[in-house]
Amino acid sequence: MRPLNPDEPTQLGEFRLIAHLGSCGMGRVYLGADPHGRPAAVTVVRAAYAVDLDFRARFAREAALAHRTVGRFAPPLLGHDLSAPVPWTATAYVPGPTLRELVERTGPLPPAAAAVLARGIAEALDTAHGAGAVHRGLTPSTVLVDAHGPRLIDFGVARAVDEARLTRPGEGVGSAAYTAPELLSGGGAAAAGDLFSLGGALLFATTGADPFGEGHPSTLLYRVLREPPSLDGVPGPLRPLVAACLDKLPENRPTAQEVLDHLGGPLPEEPPTAPWLPPRARAAVAAAEESYRSAVGPRAGGPPAPDPWAALAPGARPAPPARTPPRRRGRAALRVAALLGVAVLLAGAGLFAVAAPAWEAAGETGAARDCSASGSLAGNLALTGPPQVMFPPDVPLELSFSPDGTVLAVSQVDRVTLWDWEGSRPLARIDNEEATVPPTPAAFSPDGCLLAYGTLHGTAVTDLSTGRAWNVGPEQAVRSVAFSPDGSSLAVGVRSDPGARFLHLYETERWKLTAALPGSGSLGAIQYSPDGTTVAGGEVGGGVAVWRTGAGGLDRLGLVDERARVGADAFDILPDGSGVLLIRSDRVLLVEPQNERVLREFVPDDEDHFLVDVAYSEASGRVFAAMLAPGAGSGSTMAWDYGDAASARLGPDLPRLFPLVLSPDGSRLAGLRADTGDLAVYDTDLSLLGVIGD
Repeated sequence: MRPLNPDEPTQLGEFRLIAHLGSCGMGRVYLGADPHGRPAAVTVVRAAYAVDLDFRARFAREAALAHRTVGRFAPPLLGHDLSAPVPWTATAYVPGPTLRELVERTGPLPPAAAAVLARGIAEALDTAHGAGAVHRGLTPSTVLVDAHGPRLIDFGVARAVDEARLTRPGEGVGSAAYTAPELLSGGGAAAAGDLFSLGGALLFATTGADPFGEGHPSTLLYRVLREPPSLDGVPGPLRPLVAACLDKLPENRPTAQEVLDHLGGPLPEEPPTAPWLPPRARAAVAAAEESYRSAVGPRAGGPPAPDPWAALAPGARPAPPARTPPRRRGRAALRVAALLGVAVLLAGAGLFAVAAPAWEAAGETGAARDCSASGSLAGNLALTGPPQVMFPPDVPLELSFSPDGTVLAVSQVDRVTLWDWEGSRPLARIDNEEATVPPTPAAFSPDGCLLAYGTLHGTAVTDLSTGRAWNVGPEQAVRSVAFSPDGSSLAVGVRSDPGARFLHLYETERWKLTAALPGSGSLGAIQYSPDGTTVAGGEVGGGVAVWRTGAGGLDRLGLVDERARVGADAFDILPDGSGVLLIRSDRVLLVEPQNERVLREFVPDDEDHFLVDVAYSEASGRVFAAMLAPGAGSGSTMAWDYGDAASARLGPDLPRLFPLVLSPDGSRLAGLRADTGDLAVYDTDLSLLGVIGD
């Protein structure tokens, strides 16, 4: 808070401006007072928004709805005038710092204080959702903290602002780390999205860290869409709730009312006599209140500063809607309990002790077999119901081709489905109730007879010709798997290891562990070079580690640790293992792993989109990359000629494919088309070859 500068307004509408508070997405914010001296936060709306007729219409609609969201923990919108020479809005003033400011100054909140915070925000959301409103912009910066509890601000403006941002190049939806995957993918705002944001805010409140780390917007976009948040440091009692709110699937998140039920119901109407904040946080709130009183304090002989909580007291606001009886109360408890499994997935703990089936030996690896023909699949793997052919862009899935490129494996959190993509015919379904989130891409053995994928309890392997299934390795979460090109070895990336040995190698005769190699992080993706000489692993939140085959096994070749970190699988390795393609900043780089020397750069033509995936096709001599725009639901597939890094001119209206995958021979490209929600296969000129479900 600072005094007004000479060039700043002193009056907006009926509000006298007193001091400058800061800035927000809409514009500059001032401390003001109405004719009765009651304080207000008055925002001068940016001119670009004020002259936008569509924005005005959206704001008027949202402002009308905001009047129905008023509650104890949502300061009311007091007025607005977007047609004034200086357009403005005003809400009740809260004498406290934002949650972000509070935590950054005084440290994370203890569990009891965080629970009070969660109950207050959940009540505000429950009231809003019951009135048909969605906040859409909940972050630690839109939660104010005062002596009586949290206050969720910006109802009625966050959605209007975010929709306006989507029409302007380079601007996206809110803060990506707190925005639900379905909204980042271009979907509509819904109540479940606010619960995702609540989970992120609680994680920040208890750890001081953003739920998906820091970095370039493309990094955050990819992590929200594809990677689990880090729950390290979230107190045990709150961890299942935070994990449930941050579930990638909106239907799995609890409702605001279920959050309240889980935490013991709404806070009492009367503020508790004991302070709810720890001492350092109380001091920061008291300092904010004192700053307010100093700014509006009595002039000589004048009245004392108005009570800043008067407009927020129960008697000064409309009564909130009567709370409906708890919906599905018994089911809600079961639902939260069921979501503990998701908590384990997202936290990367892998703590379930349920034993999975295992075989002492899987038999032969199939050196003399060939299961490429779809008719060789076991009958007990056939689908028993209609297959899924449409896929929401916010639901995580992974794709992989069979060795001969005729079968496309679609890995989801509860199944792997095999498709004859040319005939658009489902071939098999393998249920996987213990998948990691996001699911691991299924790995085919070189003969196409075995299918391996990661679970919470080791690597699951299925013999596609017989239908037999077994687990490989100990009961620990597996993030990635890959067969060696000769089929003699299975590489497994484990989520955690006491000795930081994140790459495990198993021989495929008896499935015995032959090596456990150390690294600096768990591997979210593993690739062998086609010639079998090199193995590359994408570290979760880290770099790309590379090993070279030697006389004694695999030897560490290098670590390319400077990359955009848009996802553990956003890299590719050259056929001879001499280079790694990865995303760094706004371009794709070809890097020599042993010294991190940049050999070539591939720069996209479109600066408004972010690179999120890359693949190399030796068959066509092209490098492909997936590009997305946060919130706008737009994107495309970019291609370059490998030799000179020049853009490959493949025509207009290129498909937006994410995730994308190349067939082993590099002749086909498959991916999820976000605009239509189906899976399609293209040649390397990006001409459509087939669509699953047609």
